[in-house]
Amino acid sequence: AFAVGEFYVRCSGIGPGELPLAARGVSPIVVSDYSDDRLSYAKKFGADVLVNPTNNDPYDVWREAFSSNGIQTPQVIFECVGKNGLLQSIVDSCEFMARVYVAGGWYDAGTIDCTDATHKGMTIQFGGGPHPQDWYGTLAAVVDGRLDPSPSIGRVIGLDEVPEAVDQVRRGKGPPRVVVHPTAAS
Repeated sequence: AFAVGEFYVRCSGIGPGELPLAARGVSPIVVSDYSDDRLSYAKKFGADVLVNPTNNDPYDVWREAFSSNGIQTPQVIFECVGKNGLLQSIVDSCEFMARVYVAGGWYDAGTIDCTDATHKGMTIQFGGGPHPQDWYGTLAAVVDGRLDPSPSIGRVIGLDEVPEAVDQVRRGKGPPRVVVHPTAAS
């Protein structure tokens, strides 16, 4: 997951004053998720502003955060969910000239209105990575101590618990990361 994230961040070319990333020295980082548990993980990895769309519109929160920090660059959005209809929702709600990096994948023929995206001058990139430099760069960051992945591990399970864990992931439940350890006690 870290190598995938690194690929999309690297491809976005973001810098100070744009979409913030703590490791690149830019902020505020705005993260939106319906799961408060997942939002707490985002906080552990440097998110500054957490938004549960049940309570607040993420785009309104983004506008406020960027306005109060004097940031006037186009939105950079990382879509990491892959839910059918979400990309069209981004097209409908994003700012003019937004750049969207689609890391999530849906497999049920989701569609977007290309005319709406064109009128907004959007850039949308699907897939393409990670590349070896992302894998090795992430591994080097872990080995060097610049990246501690342990806060992302929500649960360690044994082999007999894998079917239940997979079912939870399919339903968008459970922790973001589960480690399967063959000798873990149930």
